[in-house]
Amino acid sequence: MTSIIHVKALGRTYKNYKNLKGFFGAFSNLFDRRYDLIHAVDKISFDIEQGELVGYIGQNGAGKSTTIKMLTGLLVLTSGEVIVDGYIPWKDRKNYVKEIGAVFGQRTTLWWDLPVRDSLNLLKYICETPNRKFEKRIKQFQ
Repeated sequence: MTSIIHVKALGRTYKNYKNLKGFFGAFSNLFDRRYDLIHAVDKISFDIEQGELVGYIGQNGAGKSTTIKMLTGLLVLTSGEVIVDGYIPWKDRKNYVKEIGAVFGQRTTLWWDLPVRDSLNLLKYICETPNRKFEKRIKQFQ
């Protein structure tokens, strides 16, 4: 069986710039930027087979959301490789996001002033989902 999600040596590193204070510090910052490297995700690897149900847990700051954002194509990885259902999420984002869904925290794609069905109909047009496919998915949840 082939993996539906393949992650190998995945990494995401941020530069945290140090700002020197005062007039001379500000001038120095223009020419000599100093920074610390923050490893939000550091060389993780896993495979998920089609039909598998997994949980992704860890402490605050462990890199869970950063990993999910790389899996969904919202963030470009710094190192490693990610393949999800044959897509490289950040490279083929436009086609890839038509096939997935993700909700982070309080940010949903449903609007409070619209009935759920109207919200989903709007998303159907945004994602260019064919009527037959959309109705089939709706029936799964009724």
